[in-house]
Amino acid sequence: AAYVAEVNAKGETIASRKASQNALGALGPLLPEILGGSADLAGSNLTIWKGCKSITGEDPNGNYLHYGVREFGMGAMMNGIALHGGFVPYGATFLIFMEYARNAVRMASLMKKRVIYVFTHDSIGLGEDGPTHQPIEQLTSLRTTPNLDTWRPADAVESAVAWKHA
Repeated sequence: AAYVAEVNAKGETIASRKASQNALGALGPLLPEILGGSADLAGSNLTIWKGCKSITGEDPNGNYLHYGVREFGMGAMMNGIALHGGFVPYGATFLIFMEYARNAVRMASLMKKRVIYVFTHDSIGLGEDGPTHQPIEQLTSLRTTPNLDTWRPADAVESAVAWKHA
């Protein structure tokens, strides 16, 4: 609640993915159970936050996973982490690439597991990559998935509230 009030008082106009990164930076240190990363799009999704530490083969004691270019694999790993318990997994990719993760998203929802998906680049008017990267029906698909809370924050305050809710 304090973080949401702080963001509201600032009144910043920033991209929702930057607001999401800021929320991770504020909440991450308070939530040692949070564990996540991006499907090889961290620079665009802004999922690397101050204080996160990469999990590597040499040092498994981190809280940030580099899932690689594998949205379904990312979703399946997050489901496994949620089923194991003790951690709250999150993963990010572009909204259009949700299509690759759809079955994992659906399974997490059907199992009522706490898995956080951060889908960025959700506009048909955004990006130099053209129509292959422009989501049209993906948000509707997510909103009709049973047991899945779908948020599309419009500003930094709504991004903070979405993370608080998650």
